[in-house]
Amino acid sequence: MHHFRILLLLLLLSPLLKAAKPCTIEGYAKGFEGQIISLHTYEEYITMAERKLGETVVEADGHFEFTYEAENVERVFVRYTHLRGFLFAEPGRLVRIMCPPRDSARMVNMDVEYETQLTYFTEDSTDMNFLAIDFNMNFQKFWNKNFSYFVDKSSYTKLDSFHTAMRKHYTFVKNPYFMPWMEFTFASMEDATFHSEKKLAKNYLIGKKIYYNNNEYMNFFNSFFEDYMYTGSIRKEGAGINPAINVWVSYDSLMKSMKTLRWLENDTLRELVMLKGLFECYNNPAFIPRNILSLAQQTTSRSRVPQHREIARRIVAFYTKLKAGSMAAHFEAIDKTGKSIDPIAEFAGKPVYLFFFSEWNTNAQNEMRLMSELHKRYGKKMTFVAVSVGNDTLAWKKFLRENPKYNWVMLHYNFDERIKNAYSIYATPLGFFIDEEGRLLAAPAELPSGGELEPQIYKLLNPRAAPLRVGER
Repeated sequence: MHHFRILLLLLLLSPLLKAAKPCTIEGYAKGFEGQIISLHTYEEYITMAERKLGETVVEADGHFEFTYEAENVERVFVRYTHLRGFLFAEPGRLVRIMCPPRDSARMVNMDVEYETQLTYFTEDSTDMNFLAIDFNMNFQKFWNKNFSYFVDKSSYTKLDSFHTAMRKHYTFVKNPYFMPWMEFTFASMEDATFHSEKKLAKNYLIGKKIYYNNNEYMNFFNSFFEDYMYTGSIRKEGAGINPAINVWVSYDSLMKSMKTLRWLENDTLRELVMLKGLFECYNNPAFIPRNILSLAQQTTSRSRVPQHREIARRIVAFYTKLKAGSMAAHFEAIDKTGKSIDPIAEFAGKPVYLFFFSEWNTNAQNEMRLMSELHKRYGKKMTFVAVSVGNDTLAWKKFLRENPKYNWVMLHYNFDERIKNAYSIYATPLGFFIDEEGRLLAAPAELPSGGELEPQIYKLLNPRAAPLRVGER
């Protein structure tokens, strides 16, 4: 009888359960043959934490392909050699794309990841990419005809009329992602053109569904509620927010205090705004950082919304992974022979100066020359590790051959993007100082050209000696 009840429950729920289906993304990236290309999505749109969906190598003819299991339509992006292009992936669908080459006239900084426009190959009018392109073409026609109204701020009626026309135009679209996507694209337009805040809240927020994984909903949400918790805390109606964080460190008190702010009567929306506020206010001097983390941690157990618990965990992870005193992230990189090494584990017992660089970067080359001097003076008592995050292993090996005097641990990240994520590497050169137990002493650390790195090293290795002054040895 017990098993029969379970079977009956599953049968009743089966229409509500969403089974994952394979999604395939096939494309060409001419000029990037042999390069790593990876597929990613955002875990959520508050911390913008990324999740890798797949990785492959561009074939000799420029072809590449990903297949992964998806339950819902989602916005994903391909990343290849400091370029990033977005598309929509759908369960059970094949998406074909073309990845453009780097625009050398516009994308001049080799350390910066630039967004580029993919080319989509689809004639399926139900495909989200097709629908997005079609809408953007309609909007472009509208803009070309009506942009002058936006200049003199008389755009309200024109934009509202266009919104109504587009709702009618796409009435029969069945794609579950598209209509909310279009609605909140308009919401962002209305927000940008100074539509009434009261009208925006009524039309798009109060009593409305929250679309956590719809990029346009979250774009509007993040813009509408930017700095909302902090600005509310310095107003009379939000006077309880500051003590709820800095004194009581109480989830319940903070939620109660934020209820006095406009538009936040609904506890689910209020909790999401609170999480956004906690993420924004961690470095705000008006609040105590450890209390912000404590409230996020409380939310991971108190919230009844799974998405909110996940966001809270991401906030904690975001602000603790590189804090002094936290454990350095383990990773594996390869040496010139191809051997894989985890430098955090391999060199435990000695302090480590971990340095990320790119071979072509002149600033990194200058830092390496200075690091050579530090290695001569302190290399017997601590370990120096330099990890290349360059996109060309041949260039890295050539760099090693041309610089034999750099005889400390030299590694390549082997195209493992998790290393960049773990150490928040957005540009090179970048250094970290790690103690003998694997804890971060400085994150990021001073570079060799700075004035504080050597005194830090000296103090750690000689705790009883007088501090080393800059220029002394």
